[in-house]
Amino acid sequence: MAKVAYVKKKIGQSYLVWLQNSNLYFQLEEPAWFAFRKLAKRYRAETIAVEFGQRYGVSVEESLAFVAEMRDRVEEFNQAPVSVENDCSDMDIFRKYVFTPISVHQYQFGTKVVRFSYEKEGLVKYIHPLVEHLEVAADQRESSSFELFTCEGRVVFRLNGEVKGYWGKADSEYTKGKIFLELINVLHDKSDSDWLMTVHASAITNGQKTILFSAEPGSGKTTMAAMLQAEGFQLISDDFVPFDKYSMQAYPFPIAMSVKEGAMKLMASLYPDLENRPLHYVGPEKQVRYLPVENHKMKMIFPAHELVFIKYDQEVDFRMVKLEPIQAIKMLLDQIWVPPSPENVELLFDRLEQFSFYQLVYSNNRKALDAIKQLFDHD
Repeated sequence: MAKVAYVKKKIGQSYLVWLQNSNLYFQLEEPAWFAFRKLAKRYRAETIAVEFGQRYGVSVEESLAFVAEMRDRVEEFNQAPVSVENDCSDMDIFRKYVFTPISVHQYQFGTKVVRFSYEKEGLVKYIHPLVEHLEVAADQRESSSFELFTCEGRVVFRLNGEVKGYWGKADSEYTKGKIFLELINVLHDKSDSDWLMTVHASAITNGQKTILFSAEPGSGKTTMAAMLQAEGFQLISDDFVPFDKYSMQAYPFPIAMSVKEGAMKLMASLYPDLENRPLHYVGPEKQVRYLPVENHKMKMIFPAHELVFIKYDQEVDFRMVKLEPIQAIKMLLDQIWVPPSPENVELLFDRLEQFSFYQLVYSNNRKALDAIKQLFDHD
């Protein structure tokens, strides 16, 4: 079996494991953990089975069957993924490519002005609707130049003349994710190595600390964030929250809030101007309106130690529970991106153990808001 490089963290009676080769996370408990760590050291299955049988009081045949099944699973999970993004090993054609943009826009984030050049109308829709509210006159000096164009059947992203990546036209989420990451680097004078993770979440602050709200698409995190903002809290980011590696502070990223059709009535009662904003088609059956986030929040950087998994459910009046760390971290891993290195993963495991996690299911807005306010009031 190929070498298995991994990082592990024991939480309670479970082990959270990250495989370096595949960048996959999973949870193990005894006796699976015993078999895994022996397999990772490349012990023969027969040798492991003998010790396994003695340790857990089962026959050699049963032990060998268990170990063989674990070996197959480890070999499967340890495979390097097929990357959606190219490795950028031969990019001269993309670096030298010259295009005439269909539109050029400048956006101001705090004190930083950046320019985006879009080759085609379809590429404008990737970014522009989310930052249109930050557009400024083109006569201001920009700090960075972002370019989006197509070449050789690929969508190409270039920053200050350097190709940052290229993707298939169907992989718009990967394209946007890379653009967002490079944008927060520019806005906060950082590099990729400065971030511990980015979280698919909304981030709300009271000016002293930040609480995150994470959810599956359409589960109500943006609605909750908007309701809290209407009650005097500050939204510093919706949908994409970067975390500093060492301080665990959440950094602002003021892209517009994406309001889906199902939440339009409630949101329009809080933000009357929303109904006058244009509808954007972001999928075959998905329409949204964008609610601007104020530009002055770029300096609102605060620590975060609480995360709430949120779900709106008409059948549930109100239920909020504190989650066990291992359960919560498993849920969170589906909502984050972490630079795939052992150092980052070790830091991640240590930092997340210091978090408090909650699950909120509700239909009663008042009860949900009051519960979140209590979280803000606690140190």
